[in-house]
Amino acid sequence: MCSSDLLVHAQEAGELLSGLEGHPSQKIAEIEETHQHSIKDILQESLEHELHALGLYNELLKEVENKSVFLEEFARNKIGQEEQHSLELKKMLKDYS
Repeated sequence: MCSSDLLVHAQEAGELLSGLEGHPSQKIAEIEETHQHSIKDILQESLEHELHALGLYNELLKEVENKSVFLEEFARNKIGQEEQHSLELKKMLKDYS
């Protein structure tokens, strides 16, 4: 996921939380730096981040299932996006195997 995607997802989640009378955190999540800068390493790191995000959205879906159709659809949409990004990265990584 590129940084603009991260920002869009954070903004969407913040808007959603505000609409639910919550308060979005201003913290920025730590991104583990491996100090490996080959294209293959960068693709692998990106895939790991996508899979982590996918896991979080799946947890969200489980939490809101049968409680809010809107939140279920939000989670499903994000899951679909993360799955697509993961598939694209896996295809790119095949070129470096």
